Amino acid sequence: MAKTPLEIIQMALEREKKAVRDYSEYAKTAEDPSIQEMFRFLTEEEKKHVKLLLEEIEKQVYQEM
Repeated sequence: MAKTPLEIIQMALEREKKAVRDYSEYAKTAEDPSIQEMFRFLTEEEKKHVKLLLEEIEKQVYQEM
């Protein structure tokens, strides 16, 4: 069954949230400081994506009202 744009955005949001959790955990467990820094950077990038997707969900919800 075809998904609505809102459902697709929500799926993307869940993937981004998982990436934040995963990268954050990798940053904590990596032994090499440069690897830790890379995963911290990736965590922050994914947090930006989460914020953008939440904003888009908000727009979609208000359009439906």
